[in-house]
Amino acid sequence: MAGLRRPGRALLLVVAVATAVAYCLQCFVPTPDASQEIQGRNSEFQLGVVASAALPALTMLAEDAEAKYGDQRRWSAVLVPLTSLVFPIVVFGTFTLYAFTEDVFWKLIPSKRGVEQENAWRENPLFANSRDPLKGFINVDDYEKGLEEAW
Repeated sequence: MAGLRRPGRALLLVVAVATAVAYCLQCFVPTPDASQEIQGRNSEFQLGVVASAALPALTMLAEDAEAKYGDQRRWSAVLVPLTSLVFPIVVFGTFTLYAFTEDVFWKLIPSKRGVEQENAWRENPLFANSRDPLKGFINVDDYEKGLEEAW
């Protein structure tokens, strides 16, 4: 039984060697005479050749992805005062107003003062229907008719 060998291994070895030889033949640059013949046959624009020539130049233009000392100082000049002075003052000031004043955000949170202001504006004839979503339409009936047609 040891004498029986599978022929697939030898065939695989032949195919691998032929592929390697064919690949190696493409890796070498032709002589100037042969390159003139090749250029005469394929004189059209080849995008792959242009891209392969441009890629090394593009990688030389890109900077390394690293944090530089000057960048750190520039960002810290903005972020340190912002995070240590401005944000705490705004947050603590807002909390202080909210905690110690009954109607601090009376336009956002319903309160006695907010309701009083709303009623005072409703008494004014110019602002009586200010919350009406259809206020300002020239022809409300035409708008409603268009909605009915759309449905």
